[in-house]
Amino acid sequence: MRRRDFVRAAAAALPLAPAVAWAADHDSPTPTGPEAKEPPVATLALHYMTWLQVQSWSDASTWPVLHDPAFPLPRGYDSDDPLIIGEHNRRAQHHGFAWLWSWWGRSGVAGGDATLRHYLDVDPGATVPLLLLHESTGILEVRPDGFYDFDDPVNFRRFVDDVAWLDRTYWSDRRYADRFFRVDGRPVLFAWASRQFTGAWAAAVEAARQQARFYLVGSEFLLDLRPDGRPRVRDDLPEVLAPLDAVSGYGIYDPRYVPLSGHFDEGYRARYEQAIRGWAELVTQVAPGVGFVPPLQFAFDDRFVRPEARHPPLLSTVEEAIAAAKVTRGLLDDARTGDPRYRSVRPLVFLVSWNEHLEGSAVEWTDEHGYGYVMVADRAFR
Repeated sequence: MRRRDFVRAAAAALPLAPAVAWAADHDSPTPTGPEAKEPPVATLALHYMTWLQVQSWSDASTWPVLHDPAFPLPRGYDSDDPLIIGEHNRRAQHHGFAWLWSWWGRSGVAGGDATLRHYLDVDPGATVPLLLLHESTGILEVRPDGFYDFDDPVNFRRFVDDVAWLDRTYWSDRRYADRFFRVDGRPVLFAWASRQFTGAWAAAVEAARQQARFYLVGSEFLLDLRPDGRPRVRDDLPEVLAPLDAVSGYGIYDPRYVPLSGHFDEGYRARYEQAIRGWAELVTQVAPGVGFVPPLQFAFDDRFVRPEARHPPLLSTVEEAIAAAKVTRGLLDDARTGDPRYRSVRPLVFLVSWNEHLEGSAVEWTDEHGYGYVMVADRAFR
């Protein structure tokens, strides 16, 4: 499909839905001024990749379309570029998006703490709410079996110290405190790959809570289903959920279930719907105090950055993206109308991603999809 046709299809297929009020536990401000829109049914937090550099783009699966002639690069960009930061923030403000900010720790790596500080300082007037994604796979020590052991004092101390640092430097600092999205007054921290945590993880969380008040979202969601259609989950799920405030996942791509067509077709969508509804119901049953944050994703393609993995790409036409978003919206609507099965569902969606071009999941305007995915994300939750 040509880009202009992709965009026209998105515009025609997604009329604005009636506006609804924010849920009671959402206390972050919505954008104001001429760009303000009616509030959505949920906050849409898009994963924001923070370490793109000029040399990254040879591994990209999608290419951003940059319209501002002041941009120094004809294709691609550097995540530290103030022009890019400003343009992305204006787009997010216009659409009412939040950033699920990829934070790579306190070391000097690209995407680390210096990148976050630079982002906050270079555009101090931005009103895009930030949620932090703790990139545990790049911060913690991993065992040979792929697990992150919190009986290891290095991992235990590092997580606790990271939380203390984030609170002292950002969440409780008057210069930055209002830049962060909060639930019940607490900033959100998404612990990526927490399903691979073992050992004294719960004790580490308890110790971290002595350092700061924060809303902790774990990463447990998978598309795995049992023969009866219910989610296939670990046997100790209640114990795993106990330290958390909510649970979600990073996207919904799973190479085991990608159809031969390579498209987000009806079968993949049906599995996604069974999984998110099953997880929402299960969390409600086994962990009444824990929330469920629906994950969402329209595409995935890492053939250039990880050719050895041989992951099958997953693509969506604009119609397929609309259908996927309607699945998420349907769950949110059922939860809002009081369906007791879905009491765990929070008015928050983690969408992968705004700009993860190396994995081909970018929602921002691209050569491949134009503004199609942006328009789907903007309109599906209003």
